[in-house]
Amino acid sequence: MARTLDHQLTAPDETTARTSAAASDGLRHFLDEQPDLAEVQVSMSARGSYTVLQIPVPALRVLADVLTHLAGGHAVAVTAVEAELTTQQAADIMNVSRPYLVKLLEERKLPHRRVGNRRRVLLHDVLTYQRLDAARRQAAADELTAEAQRLGLDY
Repeated sequence: MARTLDHQLTAPDETTARTSAAASDGLRHFLDEQPDLAEVQVSMSARGSYTVLQIPVPALRVLADVLTHLAGGHAVAVTAVEAELTTQQAADIMNVSRPYLVKLLEERKLPHRRVGNRRRVLLHDVLTYQRLDAARRQAAADELTAEAQRLGLDY
């Protein structure tokens, strides 16, 4: 089940947006130059207090995404996603309608299980489906591009 973590949801002011943009750019640049890292040591200081933390890279990638949204002036809610999702939660993650997701389940294109009269979908299966679907779409686009080039329709 997805749940929003408890924090104040407010749109960032100009200073926060500007600082977030710089931090996001710096963090993404650092992570791109160090693709094999598992965790990073981060030091923080403020008002005479100092601490050093070990932070896993996946958490830093989420932080970079949050900073990017803040830089764009958007309020951000971080949501923890459990391993098993309702059909609405899965549809939200895939950015599709619930009826479309149910159709995928009924066509057995996405595995699920029933709990009473409700369907449950594993997060892993949703993410795998998205990855495979993106690869299929890319292959189709590549094929169309190649055909357009072959026919001399590319500009």
